[in-house]
Amino acid sequence: MLIQVSFVSVAEPVDLSRLSHGSMGKHIEYFRERDGKISLQQARQKFQTEELTKGTSHSISLGIGVDPVWMTFSINNTTAEALLYRLSVETPWIDYIDTWLIHNGEVLTHVKGGDGVAFAKRPMQYRYYAFEHAYPVGVTQVIMRVETKGPMALPVQFNSVEKAISRDIASGYQFGALYGIMVALALYNLVLFAFIRRREYGLYGLYLVGFVLNSLSYTGQLHTIFTADFGPYFQDWVDIFLMITYSVAGLHFGRSLLQTIDYAPKLDAFIVRTTIYIPLGMLIGLVFNQLLFAMALSFLLNSCFVLLFIAMGVKALYAKKPFAMIFILSSVTAAICITVSTLAVAGILVPYNDYTFKAIEVGMAFEAILLASILARQFRVAQLEKVVAEKFAHTDPLTQLNNRRGFYGSTKSTRQQIVRNGRDISVVLIDLDAFKSVNDIYGHSKGDEVLESVAQAIVQTCRKGDISARWGGEEFIIFLPETSQKSAMIQAERLRAAIEAIDLTAQGEALTITASIGVAGSTDGQYCNEPLSLNSFETMINAADKALYEAKNSGKNQVIEQTAITDFSI
Repeated sequence: MLIQVSFVSVAEPVDLSRLSHGSMGKHIEYFRERDGKISLQQARQKFQTEELTKGTSHSISLGIGVDPVWMTFSINNTTAEALLYRLSVETPWIDYIDTWLIHNGEVLTHVKGGDGVAFAKRPMQYRYYAFEHAYPVGVTQVIMRVETKGPMALPVQFNSVEKAISRDIASGYQFGALYGIMVALALYNLVLFAFIRRREYGLYGLYLVGFVLNSLSYTGQLHTIFTADFGPYFQDWVDIFLMITYSVAGLHFGRSLLQTIDYAPKLDAFIVRTTIYIPLGMLIGLVFNQLLFAMALSFLLNSCFVLLFIAMGVKALYAKKPFAMIFILSSVTAAICITVSTLAVAGILVPYNDYTFKAIEVGMAFEAILLASILARQFRVAQLEKVVAEKFAHTDPLTQLNNRRGFYGSTKSTRQQIVRNGRDISVVLIDLDAFKSVNDIYGHSKGDEVLESVAQAIVQTCRKGDISARWGGEEFIIFLPETSQKSAMIQAERLRAAIEAIDLTAQGEALTITASIGVAGSTDGQYCNEPLSLNSFETMINAADKALYEAKNSGKNQVIEQTAITDFSI
């Protein structure tokens, strides 16, 4: 049944034929319901008799925990037929919204919705309040009553269905791109954390995942999937507690990345306390069902997150930490965008519109990319340091040849393959003659020069595939793959001559260097009449060492081979 009411136009109607922008904020007049709930008739009376507040921006933003508000605007369809339009309030967390459409003194429809209404019972199963109606020819007054405990941010949109769908598609692409970037970065860093166990990568991944979930919640997209009806304030509680996830993970990520505990212990301790006490206060608010208290703490946590991120960057800059400037740039950019969105939602200073509402996502995406570049660069530095550390762990720092560890690591796979295929290997051990006297007479710096010269001679005489190492002190070793003992003797003699030919002087006189060399190897894949697979590599090295000892005792500066070897298994 149609309800008869008298119609008085409160504001100049919006001509649909001239409507270029769907935001109704500047066309809305409103008042607050301060003295208890009133009826539609009473609201109509107030619209006609009391001084109203007129909207000055694209959205009506009144703050947190305010009284319910009544709003009105009129639209004029000057065409010859009814036009289908969608009216929406693009804030997902508004608890209750009632809308009446009045035409020629009759209430055409009354549409109830909001976050407090079960999802299935909303006028449209949508992430925020919206409904479509065919507006008749002439003037239709729109009256809305809005009630919520959360931020009273009311971006009222009035668009043709085609334009509304186009806005939805554009918004979907925008959110998809932003979330896609952050989710990809999050997954990449979580995988890195799983492999390298560096906590900053794990915290960064959690930080981004937490932010994406929080964003999906307060934009209403999460609740189009998770639609169980847990009451009018369910989304508000989900929003503020998801804010904890990214704020806490983000702050601890910053601590870990910049290592603030080393040079800013007081700031570091304050961050830790912030991430404990404020969330604990919010949890107490949940236990006692104090939504506004918990919401105020969530905004405080968000503000601390912004300020502490900047403070960490500044402290890192003073401490001359790497990446500090990039960290400051990313945190300041995110801080500005978060502040813009927060103030817009709270209705303070900044107008609420599509751009200010999405500023936080844009800022966070920019920050995420910059922080990811820091982590990527840190990862590259860590890998380089690892390579350098491994190189030094396997390399003799003086001669740049392998050390013992490097020698065994470099020869293992080649040795095993040759033994399996029944081919030959040989080992050459080199010991410099009278090297102690060089150190005693000319000093250790000259001794180092001699060692470096011998190492260079070894490198120059070795063939491709030969593996050499400094075995210890003035001893060197060479592994000769695919080389019989007979061929190894020839190679060893060539090396002995190269060492003797080294041109060095000491205290103005020529310094002659000689070496005694021991050789041990196989012949036709056999060693001491047994396959190589039945003997150990250490046995061959010991045999070469015995041959070296014999060369030393029989006159030095010569090459001796050793063949009496047993037990040679690999």
